[in-house]
Amino acid sequence: MISFETSVRIDRPIEQVFAFVSDPIQFPHWNSAVQAVRRTSAVRGASGETAESGSTYSMERELPSGRVENGLEVFVRKQPTEFGIRTTSGPTPFLYDYGFAADGEDTIVHLDASVELAGVAGMLGPLAARAVRRGVDANFTALKRTLEG
Repeated sequence: MISFETSVRIDRPIEQVFAFVSDPIQFPHWNSAVQAVRRTSAVRGASGETAESGSTYSMERELPSGRVENGLEVFVRKQPTEFGIRTTSGPTPFLYDYGFAADGEDTIVHLDASVELAGVAGMLGPLAARAVRRGVDANFTALKRTLEG
């Protein structure tokens, strides 16, 4: 299991950033590996939001090893400060816990991530960890560009 943290500053209000990042259906718009996400069950919150804790999704990703499918579960959604997802099935289990903080008109998105790499990638240790981190940082750059665009 590898763990790392990273963050990005986005020139948008926290409510807007949180709404976009905490909607798994939007992942393909800013995560280069994600090809498609579909809701498999929805838990509705008091405000009618459907990505509440307990909601589940199916996510198709394109990895170096080929196309894979993961089950996802939202394990926390505290608007507008925290959103977390974890895999429930599929390869490369992960847990992503996003924190959101307003800084003036900007939003700081912080990610605390744990990823389990299998096979050769798992044996590469620190090298694989750096590659995963670079991929996440590239996705954060795409997120920033998408929201500030």
